[in-house]
Order: sequence, then C-alpha cells, then structure tokens
Amino acid sequence: MKPQKILLPLIILSAAVVVVWLIFATKPEAKKFKDTPTHKLRTEVMMPKAESYQVWVPSYGIVKPKTQSLVIAQVSGQVTSVSDQFRDGAFFEKGDVLLTIDDADYQAQLTIAKAEYKQAEFTLEDEKARSEMALKDWQKLGNTNKPPSLVAREPQLNSALSILEASRAKVIQAELNLKRTQIVAPFSGRVLSLDVNVGQVVNNGSTLGNIYAVDSVEIRLPLKGSDLAHLNLPELYRDLESRTKEANIAVKLMATLANKTHTWPGELVRVEGTIDAQTRQLYVVVEVKDPYKFRGDGTPPLKVGQFVNALIQGNTLDNVVVLPRAAVATGNYINLIENGVLERVHIDTLWMDDEQVVIENKFTRGQRISTTPLGDAVSGTAVEIIKADGSIESGDASGHQDKGKKKRGKGNKNKSTEQGS
Repeated sequence: MKPQKILLPLIILSAAVVVVWLIFATKPEAKKFKDTPTHKLRTEVMMPKAESYQVWVPSYGIVKPKTQSLVIAQVSGQVTSVSDQFRDGAFFEKGDVLLTIDDADYQAQLTIAKAEYKQAEFTLEDEKARSEMALKDWQKLGNTNKPPSLVAREPQLNSALSILEASRAKVIQAELNLKRTQIVAPFSGRVLSLDVNVGQVVNNGSTLGNIYAVDSVEIRLPLKGSDLAHLNLPELYRDLESRTKEANIAVKLMATLANKTHTWPGELVRVEGTIDAQTRQLYVVVEVKDPYKFRGDGTPPLKVGQFVNALIQGNTLDNVVVLPRAAVATGNYINLIENGVLERVHIDTLWMDDEQVVIENKFTRGQRISTTPLGDAVSGTAVEIIKADGSIESGDASGHQDKGKKKRGKGNKNKSTEQGS
C-alpha cells in the first residue's frame, strides 16, 4: 500500500479534531443574571365584610285588570247616543250613563202595563163588593154556617187578585226595560273597547263594549322552584280561617318607557292553587292599587297589557358576604388572597342575581378576595395587588419588601405591611 493513501485520511481526521476543539474552546458564554424577577399576576381585591342582605326575587308579567266586564244590551232598539266617557280609553265614574237606546217602545209598554194594572184593581174591588153582597144574601136566608166558596164568590175573588198581581209584575217589568235603555256604569273604570255607535240597532244580548275597573290592576308572576325557599308566601288551607304565613309582601314593578325606567309599588295578594302544567312553575298574583292616580313624579299610569319586570321581596340573609359576579369564576370558585399568595376556593352560593353573589361569611382576618378575573390561575400563584389609586401594593409572597422598596426606609415598610394585612 502506498504511504500517501495512509497519510491522507490521518491528516483529514487530525484537522477535523482540531476544528472541533477550536469550536468548543471559543464558544460564547451565556450571561447569568442574578435575582431574575418572577412574573406575578396582578389583581384588584376586596375585603370580605359581613352584612345582612335583602333578597329580591326577579320575575315578570303582563298587567291585567282586576275587574273586567263586557257591556251587554238587555233590551233591543236603536242606539240614540253614546257618551264621551264611553270611548276607547276614556275614564268614567260609577253611575254615569254611557249609552242610550231608543225608549219609545218601552214607554208605550209601560203605559199599557199601568192601564192594565188599574183595570185589574177595579176588577178586584168589584169582586170584593160582589162577595160581600153574596154573604149578606146568605145570612138573610137564615144560614148561620159558613157559605160554600162558590156562594161567597171566592174563586172569582182569587182570580181578580191574581190578575192584579200579574198586572203589577208587568208594570215592574216595563219600568225595568225602560230603565235598561240607559246603560249605566256599574263601577268607576275605563273603556277598553267600544263595539257600537249611534244609529246602530242592537238586540238583547248584543255586546256594546268592554270596560274594566280602575281601582286596581293585577299582574300574574311565575316563580322558579329554586326561588321559593327565599319567599315567605301566604298559603290558605281549607280548615283554617287565617293564612299560615305573613301576607303583605312588597313588590317592585318596573318598565322602561322612552329610555327611562319607571317603578310602581305593588303587593303580593295571593298564590295560585296549581302548578302550571307546561312550565312547571308556581304563579303568584300581585295587585297595584289606584294605578291611574297622578303621582306628580313623572311616572305614567300602568296600562292594561303592558309588560313589566318585577322584584318580589324575599327573606333577609344575615352574616353573609356580597361579592360582585366578576369575583366568582366558572364552577363557583373564588380566588382568595393571603400574604400575596392565591388560593382557589370553592363556594356555596346562598343567592345569585345578574350583578351579585351572596355567600356565607367564613373568612378570617387578613384574607382578601380577588375581584379581577384570573382565568385558570392555580393555588400557590404569587400575586400583586392593585390598590385603589392604581399603584401596586408592596410586599412579596412571604410578606417581605423587594430590594427596590427596602431603600425607602422603615416607615414605608411598616406602612406597606399594614396595608397588605
């Protein structure tokens, strides 16, 4: 074998070893930083404070009249006048004449009935005289016993008396029909709809309009099963005269009109006796008294058919903590902060609405609750607290100052520690 073939690979291998050694010998060194700062979550916090909380159960419903009636004609005839108080939306008082029907025929019927009554009175008096004469004739004949009824003309006398009573009833009926030609308001109310007008001929039983009373209106409100525990609903039993629970539950009714929310006070007056078959919810009825009274504060009157939201006064929860919804994470967890360290804690809610969550007060001194959503933060994470003025509260996870803030002096350190507690 030639010496060149042996030396060439050795030379190449030696050169490669030298190159590799030079690469490792001259590699740059990574700079090492001391006291590398660790990333901390920042959050706003609140101090848990024990208080009493008044529960208001939300619901909704439609305003309906408490008393509503159809105005029905009880006689036939042509409508001769319609009052201005018997127009759609108009108010009327009890006893007002709303509509009149032509009464000419009924005036004539009353006149005829009165004439028949007078004739019946004359017939009865005549029969009484005939009966007395028959008795005298019976006695003249020497009879001392009671005469037979035919001799005493008792059948004729009873017949005349029956005719008189029938004539009197005809007069009463004619007077009643004449009175019914004027449609009189049975209560103070408002017109929902008018179905006839002047010149129209109506029959007995025709619908003239629809009216409702204005002394109060009612709203039927559904309740969820979970809300019943927070309400002291009045119940009635068949064998008890009084209600088993307190009544007079206050209700706030709200509606937005022209971009302004208005409120009306109401009162829960009764609980329905059945569960709705479709929704499986219990319904309660709320009453608003005098809903059309002028209140002077710009609040409009409630209108029949109007949709309203409701808040029903519930029970009072004592020794509880009220949290904003943002402080409660999915799954009913809160982030508890103590000594700069986060602890993820599961909670049991006593009450919850769109803005607040109410929980039992089980917190100790020095614990604070994060009000900033922290996503999937885990227990043991170090956090920095954002104070009300936007600055960061001093103190690390162990409660000590960082190096930059130690230079401020002992007074600042004590102050920061006090704020963190």
